[in-house]
Amino acid sequence: MRKKVGMAIHDYDMIRPQDRVIVAVSGGKDSLVLLKVLSDLRRAAPIDFEIVPLHIKTGFEDGFDRVAAWAREALGLEIREVSTDIDKILSEVSDPDKSVCALCSRLRRGHLYSLAQEMGAASIALGHTRDDIVETFLLRCLYTGQLGAMRPERVSNDGKNRVIRPLAYCPAEMVERYFAFLEIAPVVNNCPIRVDGKRAMVRGLLKDLEKDNPKARASLFAALGNIDMKSLCVRGGSDAHTH
Repeated sequence: MRKKVGMAIHDYDMIRPQDRVIVAVSGGKDSLVLLKVLSDLRRAAPIDFEIVPLHIKTGFEDGFDRVAAWAREALGLEIREVSTDIDKILSEVSDPDKSVCALCSRLRRGHLYSLAQEMGAASIALGHTRDDIVETFLLRCLYTGQLGAMRPERVSNDGKNRVIRPLAYCPAEMVERYFAFLEIAPVVNNCPIRVDGKRAMVRGLLKDLEKDNPKARASLFAALGNIDMKSLCVRGGSDAHTH
């Protein structure tokens, strides 16, 4: 796990000397594994960098005090908790028959961006795995007609914030197995309107594909960095790929 995270950090130049890195800690398995691995790498890496764990409180969490105590005792890290009114906003604007996960994500990201500016952070580390990236790629292809995913390192649209995904090379199954060694129960998300049917459907599609090709997810992830621009259906002539 540490080797894969280290490779991703190196390949995408995620963390540089003297960086202050905000680690977004939801309390779920992915974010806790990310915090543990970055904590280990910080002590072993040849460069000096700082990690600042942050938890954006949505109002739906159950058991974060337990997670905060684990981080303090096992990692020597104090997680800063930030209160929000996200639960109230979602209850006012949401349609119970539709997923509001994207809206919730944008609201949490907005708080992280503001805090990163206030704290002078070089980047914000999120716990997205290789599976999350591949699923997002398929979702965008199938439902938006657009080629795109979640780049392991990218600058926000306003150019003010930098997001990194150190678990980009880690399959979700590996993260799950690693989490078992942490001896901490994840936070329970009690969001009453949490529905993500399309993503669940894409996960089912990937499982079907793996029956024929067990390396389907790895191949799709590799394809995102191995693009044959000349073969894509880009309008504007044969040299459109250069623009």
